[in-house]
Amino acid sequence: MSDASGCIIVTGAGSGIGRAVCELAAAAGMQVFGIDRDEDGLRHTNVTTGCGFAVCDVTDEPALTVAIGAAQEYFGKPATALVAAAGVYRISAADSITGAAFTDLLNINVVGAFVAAREVARRANGDASIVLIASMAYEGGDTNEPAAHYSASKGAIVSLTRQLAVEWAASGIRVNAVSPGVIHTPMLRLIDDPVKAAAYLESGVPLGRFGTAVEVAQACLFLTSDHASYITGAILPVDGGATVS
Repeated sequence: MSDASGCIIVTGAGSGIGRAVCELAAAAGMQVFGIDRDEDGLRHTNVTTGCGFAVCDVTDEPALTVAIGAAQEYFGKPATALVAAAGVYRISAADSITGAAFTDLLNINVVGAFVAAREVARRANGDASIVLIASMAYEGGDTNEPAAHYSASKGAIVSLTRQLAVEWAASGIRVNAVSPGVIHTPMLRLIDDPVKAAAYLESGVPLGRFGTAVEVAQACLFLTSDHASYITGAILPVDGGATVS
């Protein structure tokens, strides 16, 4: 599915969706460079994939810029793909979220993704593909797991995806987003309550199960591949039908 000659940078590579992208890309023969602030998690990804890596917090713009440059040195050429999977999920009632907490989450989920995308685009040599990670949370509210800052960040990712797709199309850069539903990763909190989880799956997910990081990673790699060469500005749901039920 992916271009085996391609070079992919993955942020959030130390766990969850990011790690799954690294593993699938490496298995497909791509050169992989992972970025994460969790050094232990990143080293584990390196062991399973043989990828290059840089320990970096995506909210540190100078450090992230250096890390993207290090990836180019590792590849010996500009990256052909980016999956910006670094992100956090935090639950809090809106009236208890401080401005600082709101800003911190936006810096991780949105600004970090933008800076990574910008740096890859600046270095791109011809065609390149960028995939950002949205969430079905951008489509509606949720009183069971209130997270106004998280939902806002994913709405911003959708708008950012569409804007970058338009701005960078003439340069041969495609920008898309994957919008996961409830995925079984370390960020999933619904499984903390098995009864609530079972009720949600029965009533809210037509396919009747949680998604996996691998399933999201497959969608990401499809969008970076030549099979998606005429797709840009798209938001691809990977949610078991939750947003149409």
